[in-house]
Amino acid sequence: MTHRVRPLVILLVVSAMVMIACGQKHGVHLASSGGSANGALVNPDTGEVINPDTGQPVAGGTAGATGGATSGGGTSSAAAAAAGGRAAAAKGAAAAAAAGGGAGDTTGVTNDSVTIGIHAPVTGAAPFPATAFSKGKDVYANFINGKGGINGRNVKIVFEDDGYNPSQAVAVCKKMVEQDHVFMLVGGGGTDQIVACAQYAAKVGVPYEAEGVGEQALSGLSNYFAISMTYKAQAFLLAQYMKNVLHVTKVGMIRGNTANFDDAHSGFLQAAQQNGLQVVKDIVIDKNADSGTAFTAGGQICSDRTNPPQAVYPLIAPKIWIQIVAGAHAQACEPTWSGVGVTEGLNTVAAGICGADTTAKAHFFSPFPGIDREDAVDPDFKPAYDKQNGSANRADEYDIGFDLWGAEQLIAAQLAAPGRNLSRQSFIAASAGHSFSTKVYPPVNYAASRFGGTQVHVLQLDCSKQQYTTEQMNKSSF
Repeated sequence: MTHRVRPLVILLVVSAMVMIACGQKHGVHLASSGGSANGALVNPDTGEVINPDTGQPVAGGTAGATGGATSGGGTSSAAAAAAGGRAAAAKGAAAAAAAGGGAGDTTGVTNDSVTIGIHAPVTGAAPFPATAFSKGKDVYANFINGKGGINGRNVKIVFEDDGYNPSQAVAVCKKMVEQDHVFMLVGGGGTDQIVACAQYAAKVGVPYEAEGVGEQALSGLSNYFAISMTYKAQAFLLAQYMKNVLHVTKVGMIRGNTANFDDAHSGFLQAAQQNGLQVVKDIVIDKNADSGTAFTAGGQICSDRTNPPQAVYPLIAPKIWIQIVAGAHAQACEPTWSGVGVTEGLNTVAAGICGADTTAKAHFFSPFPGIDREDAVDPDFKPAYDKQNGSANRADEYDIGFDLWGAEQLIAAQLAAPGRNLSRQSFIAASAGHSFSTKVYPPVNYAASRFGGTQVHVLQLDCSKQQYTTEQMNKSSF
């Protein structure tokens, strides 16, 4: 009897995989809209065009026979998934099922809600305002819920402080999975914490998304998606920026001693060489260095007075970078600071840097623009933030809220992709191989890999305001 059942089971599994690989209900395609901030999503259940901001159908919008989408008389061409992308989606769904979720795992999903777990280094990495994350974490969710949620489901956010510690990060991620029963996990910063939680999530079959950090420890995870450019990818843009925008020839790097920064380091050294830059200083210190060690390291940046770096790339926790700047300034060492990532470009860090050196010059890549552009980029953000928190908010709270808004906005577009048939497997299948474009974060494209970031915004330090302003937006080269 057992031998007679197994072929039927195998046939059903193979048939299901063929259906996915052939494109049947493999998720929504994001319609290309040229320079527009928003694309269109096509719900595979109904053929309706979905607004990625609201998760709701667009009036009069239906999917065209050729894969295009029409909406209210206007037309935007759907970004058809390539065969390789469809295969990646099928592979992702199979891998997710094998990882422990099982086919159709709807943990965290009810008929009217979906629960997301977010972890971030509220303590340990930077002098974040105590209330910044609690004020910002629910703003986008409440905004979209007020418009009907995502395909009729309200978004619920669970948030935990990971303490800028990988062990604590895994503990809070495990808590959110096992006790809060979240559908997916999202990392809000901190390379080692993101890697640790992503690897844990892969073992238990939970989708995981985060800003792009290192690549080598994450490239083999079928449940993982980066929602901004990785450090390695940004390294090539940074070398171009230093050469063509900052117009420097001698550069340096100072970084924390974690293996998860190795590909960022090697990528920058390679990119510097390709762009004719001379790396005259390359310093590595403890990623958890105390203030004295960081201060001393800053003083070493210009130790060779005959050949000091004109621009320095810091890749380390912001609280340590602040002490590095203070140490360099004490030795009359004033390079231009320029780097990648998320946290170095926050306004709370700007205030710390300007306190350490009022003449400091700094330029950082970021997945979100400065708050000087928030109204132009997404006029819904500030009214929604003020409605929830009142109007007396600080610049170092607004930009963290703007980052959370942008990240949740992009993830909401992905959550809308499978239609009402949302499971962990359908989410992964509808994301892998596809592109998504929203307002705040640059577009992501998962056709080639799970490292989807395509562009960066550039922020510039303004010590007269003790915050960052937007220098350039949506850059893929310099």
